[in-house]
Amino acid sequence: MRNRLTVLALMCASWAGAQISDGGQPLALLPESRTILSAKQPAIVDLPVLDVQNALLEDARTPGQNRFAAPVAADISPDNSGTWTELPDGGRVWQCALRSTGALGLVLLFDEFRLPAGSRFFSYSPDSKRIYGAYSERSCIPSGKFTIGIMPGETAMLEFYEPKQAKGQALIHLNRVDVAYDRVAMQEGEVAGLLDFGQSLPCNININCPEGAAWQTEKKGVARILMVFSNGAGWCSGTLIANTAGTAEPYLLTAHHCQLIGQNPDFQHWRFDFDYEAAGCANPASEPMPKSVLGCDRISFRAESDFMLLKTSPLPGNYGLYFNGWTRDTTPAPFTTFIHHPIGDIKKISVDSGAASIYPQSINWTGQFGISPPNTQWLVKPDQGIFQPGSSGSPLFDTNKRIIGQLHGGSINQSDPCIINSAFFGRFDHSWNQGVDPGSRLRDWLDPNNLNPVTQNGYFQPVQQSLEVSGNIATHWGAPMPNVKVRITGGAAATVYTDTLGNFVFHGIPAGGSYQITPERDSNDLNGVSTFDLVLISKHILGLET
Repeated sequence: MRNRLTVLALMCASWAGAQISDGGQPLALLPESRTILSAKQPAIVDLPVLDVQNALLEDARTPGQNRFAAPVAADISPDNSGTWTELPDGGRVWQCALRSTGALGLVLLFDEFRLPAGSRFFSYSPDSKRIYGAYSERSCIPSGKFTIGIMPGETAMLEFYEPKQAKGQALIHLNRVDVAYDRVAMQEGEVAGLLDFGQSLPCNININCPEGAAWQTEKKGVARILMVFSNGAGWCSGTLIANTAGTAEPYLLTAHHCQLIGQNPDFQHWRFDFDYEAAGCANPASEPMPKSVLGCDRISFRAESDFMLLKTSPLPGNYGLYFNGWTRDTTPAPFTTFIHHPIGDIKKISVDSGAASIYPQSINWTGQFGISPPNTQWLVKPDQGIFQPGSSGSPLFDTNKRIIGQLHGGSINQSDPCIINSAFFGRFDHSWNQGVDPGSRLRDWLDPNNLNPVTQNGYFQPVQQSLEVSGNIATHWGAPMPNVKVRITGGAAATVYTDTLGNFVFHGIPAGGSYQITPERDSNDLNGVSTFDLVLISKHILGLET
């Protein structure tokens, strides 16, 4: 085996978690390629029509949940759907149009999404007002799962550009589409509306209005959460949270009841949208594009104080995110603030100018949401801004801008939804150590060295220099070896495969670490890999030595 550290990735670096979007426009929308591609317009693939009445019956059995979409099965890939068009550069483009009649919007769920280097994947609305992508090999996650949307309307266009040198290397399979519906409108005869961008109540306050001027740092930790379950999708909010070691572990605090909104949470499909906000105080005419991270693991949770701690996939060093601080102090704050994403809309802020109080009674949330024991919740009553479904899990900050809880729920004035009677937040101090084990409390994760502080200040995500580690694998006689699995371990863990020329690449490897690179192939020695080839290459990557 030869080892040159320079690479072309065949598949996505498997430690990446950011749903990196490179922007741009699909080739079908560009003047220079529109003529070629318009000659082979793809036929529309009709997806199953959602049984809305059945979805409504399911919702009626679980009151209080905020599911906005229910699943229909799909089996879409470049091998069985859409059309291919050869391009003058030797590459080719796959196009496919998906439709679910009557849908308010579509969430596209891929169980296989692995792209070769140089490729680009887009999804866009027929009117081109909403474009997702371009996605590349940098956008993929280890599980191979991928989430796109929500795409407004009943139709989504797909486009995949495959360069000449990467033909046949992509793995793309769409196995499910979550179809958005508005159960309230359908039940009450109103005009249906999508629970998404621009649809929250006008009494919500955008984060970049004057009320949010003092919260420009803390907002950088708050995310919209698109949650995926076996029976559909829903929205919640949450925040990155600091630990006492200052290591910027990607821990995210949200509400326990968010995982109860649907059945069997599929955490690898959950998406966290940061910086999803208006540029100014006014609502924008077009949707802003967030900085997204795809996939997470559930670390700990407890129903009594309604907390859930997640660990997201790795955060890109250039996102500029903030890990919010916290306090276990039980002294009621003289005023409080929370930052949230009501019904999946852009980032909002709400303020209670009065003092918070510990609620002394139990709260029956009904059904699967259970009962909160006395003294586990902060009670506030915002006088600026409100909350709505999707705000759940948003952080409550005290006067010193430290987290003291996360939104559980509350009471809204029935005659005027812009008046909040009460808002309850699970107490951070209660979540800290009331659980019986690490899976039901926060202290083990947020205080790994057992320093036991009462407060922890927030901090920005470290800006980490990253490098590309690349190489080539060939037989002893110099023939390139395609489809060899190559793993890097040490300060980062990733897996890629060699391309047809035996090249491999790892993107975004942190500088300054020691790594091992291991090639392996699950085959017999006639395929060219012998025991001699399966060696470990240790490199201390500081500049990048080769």
